[in-house]
Amino acid sequence: MPSRASQPPLDRWFSSERAMGLAASILIGLVTVLTWATAWSDWYSYQTLKNYADDPGRLAEADLISGSLGIVAALALLAAAVVFIVWLWRVRWNAEMFCRGEHRLTRGWVLGSWICPIVNLWYPKQVVDDIMAASDPRTDPHTASLKEIPGTQLVWVWWLTWVVGLVTGNIVQRGVLAGSTQLGDLRTNVVLSSISAVFTTAAAVLAVILVGRIDELQTKRPWVPWWAIDQPQNGFQPPAR
Repeated sequence: MPSRASQPPLDRWFSSERAMGLAASILIGLVTVLTWATAWSDWYSYQTLKNYADDPGRLAEADLISGSLGIVAALALLAAAVVFIVWLWRVRWNAEMFCRGEHRLTRGWVLGSWICPIVNLWYPKQVVDDIMAASDPRTDPHTASLKEIPGTQLVWVWWLTWVVGLVTGNIVQRGVLAGSTQLGDLRTNVVLSSISAVFTTAAAVLAVILVGRIDELQTKRPWVPWWAIDQPQNGFQPPAR
């Protein structure tokens, strides 16, 4: 859904979001550690069923470990998501003051893009692309539309790794929620869980780099709102990225 033309957000001013970005990065790191712990618990459940199928005590222990780690991982993911989206919301405010360029999505999609099915496979990337473009000191503050500015490789790679990790993780989750007890089913879950952990780790590292990059751009760019800057007489070409 395209957004309407940007209007001066006069109810606030620029603010440094380094502290919020650091908090998001720490929580993203925690989620990565717990993702690998969850993958290990899937391997442990598989090996337990394979070697101790007739031992109820061992099976119950494996289920307890898997369930406990699943709950802790879910809580950490929720905390990381909340802090990351709050950070993203705030840097979007800054971006709207740096540049009058129209964002492809309204501000509400900073949150909605992550929770709406189907579009959550590409809307968050568009949100981040436009924030990056508006925050870049090379972008003219009077640029009409941010979608004309090419996206960065960093955002592309981050988003692709995140989507792969998300898709494989959801397949694993559905298998666990279905109560898979067959050895073959658990083996499939183990493989997918490991693949998800690899891509989630890559996405997490790139997300931390991305947070730092946006914070760096917004720190380097002069904190002068676009409506306080005279519009140049000559045309402006969006910078190559």
